[in-house]
Amino acid sequence: MLVIGTAGHIDHGKSAIVKQLTGSDPDRLPEEKLRGMTIDLGFAFRGSDSEHPVAFVDVPGHERFVRNMIAGVGGIDMVMLVIAADDGWMPQSQEHFQIVRLLGIEHGLIVINKIDLAEKEWLDLLEEEIREKVAGSFLDDTPVFRVSAQTGEGLDKLGDFLDRAAGEVAVRRDIGKARLYIDRSFVLTGIGGVVTGTMRGGSISVGQTVAVWPSGETGKVRSLRANNREVTTADPGFRTALTLSGIDKEHLRRGGVIVDRLDFDHWRNHPILALSVELLPEAKVPLADRRRLLFITGTTEVEGDIRVLGSRQINAGESGIVFFRPDEPVYSLLGDHFIFRLPTPMVTLGGGRVLDHIDRLPFRREAEHFEYLKQRLSGELDALILTELGKTVMINSGALLEHASHARSAIASAVTGLLKTGTVGEFNSNLYCVRHLEQLADIFEAKANEFLKKHPHLKGLTRDQVSEFSSTRGGQADDLISWLIHTGRLVRLGDRFNLVGRGMSLKGSIKTAHDQIIAAMKENPFTPPRLQVLAKEGKDHRQAIKFIIDSGEGYKCGSEFLFLTEAWEQIIAYIKEVLKTTGKLKVGDLKERFGISRKFAIPILEETDRLKLTERDGDVRIKGAKFGD
Repeated sequence: MLVIGTAGHIDHGKSAIVKQLTGSDPDRLPEEKLRGMTIDLGFAFRGSDSEHPVAFVDVPGHERFVRNMIAGVGGIDMVMLVIAADDGWMPQSQEHFQIVRLLGIEHGLIVINKIDLAEKEWLDLLEEEIREKVAGSFLDDTPVFRVSAQTGEGLDKLGDFLDRAAGEVAVRRDIGKARLYIDRSFVLTGIGGVVTGTMRGGSISVGQTVAVWPSGETGKVRSLRANNREVTTADPGFRTALTLSGIDKEHLRRGGVIVDRLDFDHWRNHPILALSVELLPEAKVPLADRRRLLFITGTTEVEGDIRVLGSRQINAGESGIVFFRPDEPVYSLLGDHFIFRLPTPMVTLGGGRVLDHIDRLPFRREAEHFEYLKQRLSGELDALILTELGKTVMINSGALLEHASHARSAIASAVTGLLKTGTVGEFNSNLYCVRHLEQLADIFEAKANEFLKKHPHLKGLTRDQVSEFSSTRGGQADDLISWLIHTGRLVRLGDRFNLVGRGMSLKGSIKTAHDQIIAAMKENPFTPPRLQVLAKEGKDHRQAIKFIIDSGEGYKCGSEFLFLTEAWEQIIAYIKEVLKTTGKLKVGDLKERFGISRKFAIPILEETDRLKLTERDGDVRIKGAKFGD
């Protein structure tokens, strides 16, 4: 189905043309009938039984209802810009033209109506003026039709063109991310809540579980009506009515969104929108920090304030990047188009695309952290992928850009190309930007080296230190550690991480403390001083003790003693020899062999029990579960 939206100044005959082309009146409200003007969105269909039907979204032309106009054209495939021959190009002609341009509409046509009220010479001049107005835009080479909705002149040619276009114009893409911005909602007795809108991004079927934004409630689709008929599946581009069950009717309001995903955490946790914005040449005011604006996407409207990236303000006719803090979170995908208007007076300022979802409003001093947004201005998928990967360490391939207006197949295809060129790497089903991760690793290594040179006695870094030196957190730090180990830059030593090739060493007062401790341990290898006594000597002794343990010079037995490694190995060898020979070991055996008291023998055996080398059996020890390891 081709969805065509009307655009143009009030009373230029948009609804009358649609009625002539479809046989139905898109003005459905009594007030619209009474006042002879479109207030809300109207809908009509042409060729419902044909292979390529056409749906019309008729929008209001009055300046007070521009928001309704924006809601209508947000989901269309083609725009029909209508200009009356007796009035010519008017203020709402200009505003509507700029809006459809900013919303990224790629196909359109121009209709000059009421030709029965003007001479041919005037019509020629008017068409020339219109051509000048739309020069350089998507309407630059579009056909211009001269019609009269009153007499019917020219409507046959217009209808034939639209019927052909229905089979030729590429309709809205199926990206596997279905959503429907609610433009009407009502309750039917015995049926329940009904919402209407244009399907975007994917399909929804009867019986499917869907969710409604912003409430987060879920329910099932009871019935579907698309293209004026009952269907089991509504595809992208279809004007659709859904009957829903399980969702409070109060939450089915205009501006809400029906989606095929059930988790809204991303949008709630990232409420700030990074936006590219183009300010119209006729914009009444510049965009500056803290300015209040009305943001419109689909049928969603929300006020909020902005912060400009880089420059202090964006002037009329200029473009830039802003951060928008809405009063309430907005459901949008990266790449979505939007319109900015002043809340009062109600005038259109400009529009653009959603570049990113941010967790908080950045400070001006943080501008350098958002330079990646400039790379997204091109709209190219490769740039979007690389900048998304550049924001973190790595991303699971299945989750990459799940909040963007791109199909998963298109993302996968682009990733394949980037993998082939070596621009993107893959590790444990995760994707990463090679250049970004190499830079991150270099920064980490430099900081780690600097720290470890100052503390040469340390075995390595804690996980928290790796996180700090690499400016990563949570799972990102774990991913980086795994990758650094995999690439041979880092080695795991128990609960520490050391740079590959780095050894431990001592100097100064810590070395003095180390030598004193080692001397005391060598003097009485099987009855060393208690750890508590050694630690009380001060910080240098505590650091030396840690070095002795980490370097393998000593073995920590429980919480009480530190044995020289050679002494501990002799104790273990003796225990194994006795158990192999007799099958059991008594406390007295250790006392006799090493000349020690129970004060030392008991902690030694408790440690071997913990290691499962031995196992207590009454008053003796027998072989433990790991004796043969």
